[in-house]
Amino acid sequence: MRRKLGLDVFTSVNALLTFQRWPCHTCNGAQIAMNAPQRVPTFNEKLALSLANVTYRVARTEAERDAVFELRYRGYLRDGGIGPNPAQRFFDAWDNADNVLLLSMYLGERLASSVRFHMTGPSCARIPAFDTFGDVLQPFVAAGKTIIDPTRFVIDPDLARLGPELPYLTLRMIALAAEHFRAEIILATIRVEHLIMYRRVVGHRPISEPRTYPLLARPIVCTVAEIERMRETAYSRHPFLDSTPAEREAIFGPPPD
Repeated sequence: MRRKLGLDVFTSVNALLTFQRWPCHTCNGAQIAMNAPQRVPTFNEKLALSLANVTYRVARTEAERDAVFELRYRGYLRDGGIGPNPAQRFFDAWDNADNVLLLSMYLGERLASSVRFHMTGPSCARIPAFDTFGDVLQPFVAAGKTIIDPTRFVIDPDLARLGPELPYLTLRMIALAAEHFRAEIILATIRVEHLIMYRRVVGHRPISEPRTYPLLARPIVCTVAEIERMRETAYSRHPFLDSTPAEREAIFGPPPD
């Protein structure tokens, strides 16, 4: 009886969740290897495939928020960004601000990463970056620009070994939030060694020297990217960053007026 054979091929992000089966040919009951060369997917293609196993959710309940704080603690502690504390949670007063939004990324049902967002606006003009970088941000405020401030970027340290996809898929949350909330200026207050990735993927540029940042052990630099420039350059280089209004509404709810 002829059997259908297959080869289980795992990708780094999909390893926790799924596998693809590549068909093999059989002849007279014997397996014949496929000698034809296979085209290696590009990095953007791998990311596009990985998106099928990723969901983005706003942390709305206390349990969801606590899971984010616990993930933050593990990630920042292992990276040396903070010291240990008895509660094994990492949060601050900005996590209870009126204009806060905690966005999470899941692989299946496993919390994999998170980013915190604050936005300027008529009723809530304060964002965390103002405490440290208010002087260099003042020109954007004076020009009436809407600013989104993503902070507390964290990836589950136990998943970091899966490869480079997770940081890029987490960065996508910044593009999702900026588009949905119609931000004009996208901040990134980051360590100097992370500047290359932000510049390459999103188009951020530094506007300050490294400075001491509240609760963090290492200096932070303030960088900015204009949403229009991101649309013109980043989306063409990295199509996985783009999204549809329907996807964003499913994550965040109806767009703001």
